[in-house]
Amino acid sequence: MRQSVLWLVVSGVLAVNAANANAQTGTWADRGYVNIGFGVESGSSSLADTQNLVIYEEAGTISSNTTWTSGSLIDAGLGVRVWRNLTVGIAYHQEENDTDAEITGSIPSPIFFNRPRTLNQDIVLDRKEKATHLVIGWVLPFNEKVDLIVFGGPSFFRLEQDAVEPFTADDIGERSSPFTEVNLDVDRVTHKKSLTGYHVGVDGTYIVWSNDDIRIGAGGFVRFTKATGNVMQLTGEQSTELGGVQFGFGARIRF
Repeated sequence: MRQSVLWLVVSGVLAVNAANANAQTGTWADRGYVNIGFGVESGSSSLADTQNLVIYEEAGTISSNTTWTSGSLIDAGLGVRVWRNLTVGIAYHQEENDTDAEITGSIPSPIFFNRPRTLNQDIVLDRKEKATHLVIGWVLPFNEKVDLIVFGGPSFFRLEQDAVEPFTADDIGERSSPFTEVNLDVDRVTHKKSLTGYHVGVDGTYIVWSNDDIRIGAGGFVRFTKATGNVMQLTGEQSTELGGVQFGFGARIRF
């Protein structure tokens, strides 16, 4: 929450400062824009869940712990001017990463009562984050080559996230003496979830070539986007966060 407020304040300050310069430059002359780029997302989300089950007529536990961190993303956007410097458009980003999920637990022994064995096993899980943003922006043209767009709006996320399937006693892999180590037969499952959030940010452009119909340049953006919801993790749904602080750069087209 504090991070969200901070980015709203920063964007507001940028808008106010740039508006002072914009008052001297007038209305944005282009009809619209197309942005294509790449970037990274800085954010993390940790999920943990524990399954209780009976093995060899004793109580056992298996836990799955996963931490998703930052990854690379692709980004694209299209917008049109609807009034003076006000633009409305859509943007899309897709971010993917993988992580080592840690599976731990206490597994009863098939030979000795009340002498559980320790479980410690890793498995690679994948996560894909897709988001469509409704972008409401205000263009601040500093001169013929440089402009800045301050933007924000709602974001619609689609999450595809791997998790570990719940276990049964038959998933205990070791079947031979001395029964001191535990190996699980692990199955993955991909859970999908749609979540609604928001975004706010700034995008700067420098034009390098132009004619009477089109202008082409390069630029970069800083965007904070976020959505929060629940997704299945082992036996139950756990809270997760999508998005984060995103940085990127790429091609800019004005028409």
